[in-house]
Amino acid sequence: MPQQKYIKCLYEKEDCNIAEISAKVGVNWRTAAKYAKKDDWNEPVINQMRRRPVMEPFIEIIDVWLLEDLLKPRKERRTATGIYHQLPAALGQTAGKNR
Repeated sequence: MPQQKYIKCLYEKEDCNIAEISAKVGVNWRTAAKYAKKDDWNEPVINQMRRRPVMEPFIEIIDVWLLEDLLKPRKERRTATGIYHQLPAALGQTAGKNR
């Protein structure tokens, strides 16, 4: 943290540019720019789950299959390709219908 504060001080109070700061401190210019331009170091990190709108109708079925597969030996578990091919049959559709 002292290095980040020193970079911020060089940038704001001593009016050094990013190239000078990176040479003086010995860090990459991208790192120097990130530290120089960062205002609040106490911002909370937001951990958002990625939305999967395409997968939403199938998530429950796939989760059940994966939980069932945990009880099976490793070699007998479904692969991603196996799930892809079994999913239309489980939903009562023909494979490749949407192509």
